[in-house]
Amino acid sequence: MSKYLRYSISFFILFQLSTGCKDRESDESVSVENADAVTTTGATVKEEVDTSKILVPVAYEPASVNDALAEKIKQLLKNDYLKADIGVIDTSDRKFNIYEVDLNNDQTKETFVNLYTPYFCGTGGCTVLLLDNNLKLMNRFTVTETPLYIDPAFQSKWKVIYVKSKGQWKSLTYTKGKYPSNPSVATNSEVAPQEESVIIFKDNHSSKTYSF
Repeated sequence: MSKYLRYSISFFILFQLSTGCKDRESDESVSVENADAVTTTGATVKEEVDTSKILVPVAYEPASVNDALAEKIKQLLKNDYLKADIGVIDTSDRKFNIYEVDLNNDQTKETFVNLYTPYFCGTGGCTVLLLDNNLKLMNRFTVTETPLYIDPAFQSKWKVIYVKSKGQWKSLTYTKGKYPSNPSVATNSEVAPQEESVIIFKDNHSSKTYSF
């Protein structure tokens, strides 16, 4: 083989290798920039991120989350407290929230059960149950608007509960073993709850939803 031919072949091989490297660099550049939008002119523009579609984890009130307790309440609702109604309650209405709070400073917690679905609600409010620490029914509040305000003040050794009914504050005090069952007909309160009050059932997103 002549020296000239050898030089021609070597030059051709080097040319191909050089071209291949440039092509790979170009491909890699495009792949990196795929995170951006590539225009027809070869320029890149940043894509806008639609933040409305980003799901943010819901932070529930800690006192509203107790799966083991909710399971016990579920059984009580189905087999005891709502036994007479369970056959006509639609599946979509079988939902509830809970909230644990110590109402009488005995170091054990009572539990509010918020039955907030249409079956349990009217124009003036919904049904809220209050269970003692043994899950015995203490109160069945009817026509009750949420949220409820658990005031730090005590009367008869139990905390006062404030609710609003038609824009008016009502103070519910513990008397003869229970609270008034219908806040809508209770006497209007001349004072509002204190700022230190515990606010429960603020909305349907602040408490975990359970089904029965």
